[in-house]
Parts: sequence; C-alpha cells; structure tokens
Amino acid sequence: MNVLSSGFCFILRIILRITTGQSILYFLNDKFKELGIGKYQKNMNDIFTILMKYGNPKLAIRYAKRIIKDGEGKTSTEIAPGTKVYELVEELAKYLPEEVQNLFV
Repeated sequence: MNVLSSGFCFILRIILRITTGQSILYFLNDKFKELGIGKYQKNMNDIFTILMKYGNPKLAIRYAKRIIKDGEGKTSTEIAPGTKVYELVEELAKYLPEEVQNLFV
C-alpha cells in the first residue's frame, strides 16, 4: 500500500506544481487553513479522519473514473492526472463497516 500511495503522491505533487505553481505542502496548508483545521503535517495520525470529515470519497472516485474514461485509448502516461487507484479504494471499501462503506460506493 505504501508504494501505491507514494507513487500517487508523487504524481499529485508534480500535477500541482505544473498546474498551480505550488508545492503540495503549500496547497494542503492553504486547504487546511480554509477549513480551519490547522496545518498539514506529513504522517498525520488523523489524516483519514480529516479526509472523511471534509472530503468526498464518492465524488473523488467519480472524477477519477471520468478522467480514465475520457482518456480511453491512451496509455496511462498520456492520461494526466489519471490513475486507477480508485479501483483499489473501491475494493478495500468492501471491508469497511457498512455505514462507512456507503461513503465510498
């Protein structure tokens, strides 16, 4: 799982740098500040809780699927920012308690 998340984080950092000129740290700190939840720190113990409270996993999965669909016929390197991490998330969500599972699928 760490390899998968590391690869995804690397891609996200590159995309943010190219599209906004910001590093991921500045981007996350801005978002955390907007939400009034302090400052982002690497390896936060409660990051999943924060993402579940302020994020929208279903929406993120929907966007990811759309990016992949729009890139149909292209290689994965030609689809940016397109990964199939959502497939793993959907599969792992099956093992979550039902009330949490509904937030993902």
